[in-house]
Amino acid sequence: MDFMPNVWIKNGDFSLREVVSVPDAAEFLEAWPHDKRNPFFYLAENAMQAAINGSIPVEEARDAFETFCTEAGILADEPPKG
Repeated sequence: MDFMPNVWIKNGDFSLREVVSVPDAAEFLEAWPHDKRNPFFYLAENAMQAAINGSIPVEEARDAFETFCTEAGILADEPPKG
């Protein structure tokens, strides 16, 4: 259930977090503030559960999570290597 490629998100003002799998994304979504949840959040949350249940491919769940991150303004570019 690993993401390929991983999803990088802004974690606060000065750090990044790498989300590497469906369970990792589900854990992140679980901690998302209730007052900031919107339709994109619920779409991503449902997609993680569907991937865990085997109803949809991991790639589709990853796309839903990336869309949520984009809409939430937390999607980041992968940091440069080295």
